[in-house]
Amino acid sequence: MPAQPTGRFQPPDVRRRQILDAVAALLLQDGYEALTISKVAARAGVAKGTVYLYFDSKQELLAALQAEMWGRMLEAPAALLERPELSWGDRLDGLVAAWVSAEQDHQELYHRLFHELGTAGDEPMGEARALLVRILTEGHEAGEFDVSDPELTADFLTHAYAGPCHHASGADVTAAVQGLFRRVVAAR
Repeated sequence: MPAQPTGRFQPPDVRRRQILDAVAALLLQDGYEALTISKVAARAGVAKGTVYLYFDSKQELLAALQAEMWGRMLEAPAALLERPELSWGDRLDGLVAAWVSAEQDHQELYHRLFHELGTAGDEPMGEARALLVRILTEGHEAGEFDVSDPELTADFLTHAYAGPCHHASGADVTAAVQGLFRRVVAAR
């Protein structure tokens, strides 16, 4: 495999990653108000114009970072839906594991991106909620869950998992939250 170019000449995906990593670091270090395109460029080791080749504004930078975080939370659970050998309980456990991991592994960044700033684009929680509704509905239809109202149950669970993540003081709460989800849906 050929070596990655270094210095000034980077493939677009590497350059984009450098820029987003710089945004995350600066957001954690100095907060949103202090974040500027100039600081992002300096931190990423690129010209200010290079940042604008990839992102039109500070808001677009934040939206891209939020989209990445949501991608981590949705990609693995969505893939589980395509695995018919898994029970619906296993699929629900996978969703919980992905959500908890994304939030706990990047807790401070997650907090800054979603709790301090809100969302910069379309509400991504809608996609997460829709995925959970599908798991609850199909799990109920398969006789694995006792969920009379998948929509209401999904609303409750999408908000309920965050509390343990924030108050766990570094402890992995995945198994405990999976157990709570399974009890709520009366998983068999």
